[in-house]
Amino acid sequence: MSEKQKILICGDVEGHFKLLFTKVENINKKSGPFDFLLCIGNFFGENNVELEPYKNGMRNICVPTYIIGPNREKDLQYYPDIDGYEICQNLTYLGRRGLYVATSGLKIAYISGLENNTKEFKSICFQKSDVVSIKNSCLKGQPSFRGIDILLSSPWPKGITNLDPNKPNIKYQGSELIAWLAAHVKPRYHVSGLENIHYERPPYRNQSQDDSGIEIATRFVALASVANTEKKKWLYALNLTPIDRIRLSELVMKTTDETPSPYPKHLLQDEPMETKSTQFFYDMESKDTNKRSKNSDRAQKKPRAEFDQAKCWFCLSSPEVSKHLVISVGTEVYVALARGGLVEDHLLILPITHHQSLSVLPKDILKEMEQYKEAITKYFANTDRVPIFFERNYKTSHCQLQAVPIHKNQAPVVKEMFEEMAECNNFKISELPPHTDLQQIAKPGVLYFYAELPNGQLLYYRIQKDFPLQFGREVLACDRILDLNDRADWKDCQMEKDKESELARKIRMQFQPYDIDN
Repeated sequence: MSEKQKILICGDVEGHFKLLFTKVENINKKSGPFDFLLCIGNFFGENNVELEPYKNGMRNICVPTYIIGPNREKDLQYYPDIDGYEICQNLTYLGRRGLYVATSGLKIAYISGLENNTKEFKSICFQKSDVVSIKNSCLKGQPSFRGIDILLSSPWPKGITNLDPNKPNIKYQGSELIAWLAAHVKPRYHVSGLENIHYERPPYRNQSQDDSGIEIATRFVALASVANTEKKKWLYALNLTPIDRIRLSELVMKTTDETPSPYPKHLLQDEPMETKSTQFFYDMESKDTNKRSKNSDRAQKKPRAEFDQAKCWFCLSSPEVSKHLVISVGTEVYVALARGGLVEDHLLILPITHHQSLSVLPKDILKEMEQYKEAITKYFANTDRVPIFFERNYKTSHCQLQAVPIHKNQAPVVKEMFEEMAECNNFKISELPPHTDLQQIAKPGVLYFYAELPNGQLLYYRIQKDFPLQFGREVLACDRILDLNDRADWKDCQMEKDKESELARKIRMQFQPYDIDN
């Protein structure tokens, strides 16, 4: 993989899918291959029939495409309930807000919706807690934080045209919370939509709280809507080396058209200041209050799941993590006792910082994870057992590779039982060719179940819709393997915290001779 990432970013698509994907295909043939197409603003429109050929496989999207959340109540129906969901081949819904880290290390923060601190229109609004969560995700575990590569925000940041020597005469509604977020995460590129305006601001130098050191510069780009009649620019191309792979001297290099930051210094406070609740931008819905009420009622009847990375159960720096279950901590990876484990030493191998799944882990994390898998294999071998490693990338928020030991005599039947149990659940699990790279077959956003067997066989199923959440546990708990059918669901196996702590201490001592530091 080349260090440089070729990226396309487009403005509001508004349902013009055929024009967008045809244009991208032509550009990809001429100047590609591109690694990503990122879409901001309103992806869906009044008529979305042009997406059907891509959903049913009659047409292909040639570049992996990522969209962010809705900005209008009426568009809620088109968005899936799960963040990171693949709508169709090469079209993935990232979510309403968060941080996406590509396998190359490229860091993309994103936020959609309208700024509003009241409960009204909550389903499409973001508030102070949302931008603070994104900031924390970006800065987590980085004492020498430089910045991120790209910030995608459907709304514009408030005050972005300040100090632009070109004095653009632009009327737009900006968000102060977006401006606060941009001032803190220091994106190399910040791209916004919603206003049907193309505007490229001269790069501005970010500020530091104590004015010490040199901060990186940010380029702000606003894109118009796809198929706009004024032929304003709606597609933007980038060629970026991930920020953590560039020398600092290159990052801080000044340009002749550079300006100071357009944002006031008070935005550098640790948390955004409380502001008066305001409905920003234009009125997204009809002013008919009855219609608005119906939309609100519909949203309340179907609450949409949102994942707050600041409250992740598995990020090691999160206050929510169960640190009493931790068995070993490496540089990028840690091992913990599974809560409600099938057996006493049912283990989890997890990245320390937030990553969704094995399919998107950077190489350095994957390498350390392999070291832990070898250590765990040796630990189990001491008691004539072998590990079954499996991952369910479905309705999970943080990568968890489970390691369940079985007696070595049971190993020959494991593949057969996975296949049999899959058939009982009306799907077929496949064996991958030896040495298959999971990241090549499970592109970012693809949902899947994956297992590694003791003889080196790899099993894989691409999840299409519904999937039994306890599938991996049910297979191993069956009569022919562990014979622990009553422990198939982890919720039936929970222990009190003091007993969990006692068991973790015991396993920690047993595992210590095999730890990767030894």
